[in-house]
Amino acid sequence: MSSILTNTAAMAALQTLRSVGAGMAETQQQVSTGLRVQAASDNAAYWSISTTMRSDNKAISAVTDALNLGAAKIDTAYMALDATVDVVTEIRAKLVAAKEPGVDKAKIQKELDQLKQQLLSIASSASFNSVNWLDTDTPRNLWDLTSLPTSITSSFTRTADGAVQIGTTDVDIAEISLFNAGGGGILQKDPRALGNLGGIRDANVYQRGGSSDTFAFTGTFALSGSDSISFDIRVDDGPHAPGIDYSVSIDKALIDATLSTTDGMINNVSEFSRVLGAAFANAGVPVNTTYSWGNGYQHVIISSSEQTGLPGSSVEIGTVASTLPGDFAFGLENPPATNTDNHYPRWDFMFGGPFQVHRSVAFSFEIEVNSSARQKITIDKPFVDSVLNVTDGKVSSAADFAAILDAALSGKGLTVSSTGSLIRFDIDQSLFPEAGRRAIIQLQNIDDNIGRTQNFDILDVDITDPGNDLDNYLSGVDVMLEKAISATATLGAIKTRVTMQTDFAQALMDTIDKGVGRLVDADMNEASTRLKALQSQEQLAIQSLQIANSNAGNILQLFR
Repeated sequence: MSSILTNTAAMAALQTLRSVGAGMAETQQQVSTGLRVQAASDNAAYWSISTTMRSDNKAISAVTDALNLGAAKIDTAYMALDATVDVVTEIRAKLVAAKEPGVDKAKIQKELDQLKQQLLSIASSASFNSVNWLDTDTPRNLWDLTSLPTSITSSFTRTADGAVQIGTTDVDIAEISLFNAGGGGILQKDPRALGNLGGIRDANVYQRGGSSDTFAFTGTFALSGSDSISFDIRVDDGPHAPGIDYSVSIDKALIDATLSTTDGMINNVSEFSRVLGAAFANAGVPVNTTYSWGNGYQHVIISSSEQTGLPGSSVEIGTVASTLPGDFAFGLENPPATNTDNHYPRWDFMFGGPFQVHRSVAFSFEIEVNSSARQKITIDKPFVDSVLNVTDGKVSSAADFAAILDAALSGKGLTVSSTGSLIRFDIDQSLFPEAGRRAIIQLQNIDDNIGRTQNFDILDVDITDPGNDLDNYLSGVDVMLEKAISATATLGAIKTRVTMQTDFAQALMDTIDKGVGRLVDADMNEASTRLKALQSQEQLAIQSLQIANSNAGNILQLFR
């Protein structure tokens, strides 16, 4: 049907032309900008990702700048430390030369003075952007500090939950400073020596318990066939568990059988000890008997063999009954001359004076309690500070030292207490209740990690003063050289890490740019081809519209 009111063909052609025009506009935008996704309306997900990653790339670029600044600081300090090693090596060589007999020490001292000035120049010049890691102005001695940290920005990270983190590379300036206002630099006096370590330095302890009752032998006597001596004995009764009771008896038959006699006579404490041992064996009593015999005394000694399975170690004789005149029982009827039941060993020493545990310093010792395995105990400055609630690592009194040792030994079988200047080690009976010969305290191998230290500043070296020890200078300068080499190695490792991180950050930015491009960049080959096709479609749509519009003219011809 043809209509002069509604030109359906023209409308279809116009709609096609509009669609082609929109496609051409979009494709031309891609060709001109090179972007497939320019706004959130193009692709919300890709636009969001690309915008975030471009922002992260700018942050990583800032990190790279910070790394370059940090690298400059590290390079400056590293170069200065490397030069310091050379100068200190030269100073050590001069000190060795000064050991030669007849050498002019005054002239060598002039050379040393110039080298010392060179060290000051190196330290003060090692500054970048007003930051100097080798000539520090901390008022406290560096060894009194836990650390003197600084850091350089080294990374930017976005975690899985979207949170942003800035990573840093830490540098402990206390380990690399050459000179510090409050002392403690590599080329300054080292105050860390622990001296006699509060009096424990030379300890070599082995203490063992023991339990026994000693009875004075009161004379000879013979038992007839009707005579007897009986008594009760309680074994291993102690504070942690009750003991076991036994009944023991001695008669003429036992004496004759034990001593290979026929008269029932006990002549001395040696024979009495043998008879007692036989009587205990007959009654199944787990004890040992010995004797001591000297000028004017004879004693029989009864001790637990500690085989009852109880923690106690004791013997207690009671209810002695005898048919002999005066209840005579060769001395068992009397109280013991000495009694050491349930003996636990202990060790004490006098506090040797205050001392200070500095940064990176630790001392250690080894202990054994009873039959437990040997344990090594190590105590450092953080531990001292935490126990005493201080920050300087100072141990000022016997009470302080006892508190530190007691905390370090908690749960390991020993307790430590103090009375005045006396410090005492005891077995922790809650962990090791066994008394007597099973109770042992060993404390050995006291040591520290300091090794050699220098007791002078390198700027104070003066070999012309007869009162100064050249060997002490040599030893101290050698220690300083070792520390300088170690500090240089530390900075060298950090320098390598910063270089690697800088290279990684640059590579990461390139990778992110590439990834964003894959999301939002237009394919120019595809876009140009599409644009050419759309131009052809546009021409065809225009011709179609012209044809559709000419239909109305054709209808007019019918009415002429």
